Amino acid sequence: MTANETKVLALLASGSEDFGVMSFASIAYFIKLNRKKIRRACRSLKRKGLAEFYRGLWTEDGVPAGSGYGATALGREQADAKLVEKFVNKRWY
Repeated sequence: MTANETKVLALLASGSEDFGVMSFASIAYFIKLNRKKIRRACRSLKRKGLAEFYRGLWTEDGVPAGSGYGATALGREQADAKLVEKFVNKRWY
């Protein structure tokens, strides 16, 4: 896995199993990569079975939120635990 894939997977795995889907813009906010690198990493993770693409996302307020990627169960297992914890802390604290 590349360094970008490792970061993106850890960020996706830091979300809950039910609501852990993130758009490219959300990923860029936390990781500071450009859209092209994020798209490449997400697509590669999907091909490896570590991430899944979701369409028709909605916010908690019922506003359409586009599409995004979320970690699969295998992706959560293979994500770097220390990096996941770092993103959990960054997202919620």
